[in-house]
Amino acid sequence: MAISPSEPMPQQSLDASSAPDTPLDAPSTKETDSADLEEANSIYFAKGATRIDTAGQDKLRHHAVRLKANPAQVVTLAGYTDDLGSASYNLAIAERRIEAVAKLLRTYGVPKNQIHPLRRYSAGRGEAMPACRTTECRQIMRRVEVIYGIR
Repeated sequence: MAISPSEPMPQQSLDASSAPDTPLDAPSTKETDSADLEEANSIYFAKGATRIDTAGQDKLRHHAVRLKANPAQVVTLAGYTDDLGSASYNLAIAERRIEAVAKLLRTYGVPKNQIHPLRRYSAGRGEAMPACRTTECRQIMRRVEVIYGIR
């Protein structure tokens, strides 16, 4: 599984005073919607996939710029899956997705010590009691969240 950026890393400058939990291109105001924050910090995956699509690559480029400009910031990567498949399958794919995101961030120049993979996942309640019944709901569940913190 080779994951590579589709274009060179954009040269951007960031305001180092931005709050650690504010998405990159969002204004630092109280009006910032939590749904926008979650969207900016979520990398979505297709069913059964670990490949990061173009939209995810673009989000991770922005996160890389921010992390390189703010070496005291760290990210924890939390993997989530939909409620289809066995628990062991979902754990394995969540970990592979986390590894793919961490690898791409490192490819974009983020030091390894700023990336903390979280080895847990959430998959609803499994096939017997699905948390979602629609394709749209399951798509949102298949993600890796980029969670900011400070060393």
